[in-house]
Amino acid sequence: MIDNFLQYGQWVILVLSILSLYLVSSVEHETRLNGYVLTGISRFAGATVFIFVDLYAFVIANLIQTYIAFKGYSNNKKLGNSK
Repeated sequence: MIDNFLQYGQWVILVLSILSLYLVSSVEHETRLNGYVLTGISRFAGATVFIFVDLYAFVIANLIQTYIAFKGYSNNKKLGNSK
């Protein structure tokens, strides 16, 4: 079960990460916001994978990236509402 999660989950996370980078680089405000949310989700999913393979430094790094992504979403959401 865990082996299947690690084997196939890593590729799903990679695709989500690439898609989130594409969305964050958009010039449209709503698309960029969606990119921040998807970045947070994919980084959190990456952290769960690293827990299973005992790479705790990468877990911490992914959790920090998750926090930054959702903080970026929050900051950009406020900025978009003020315009």
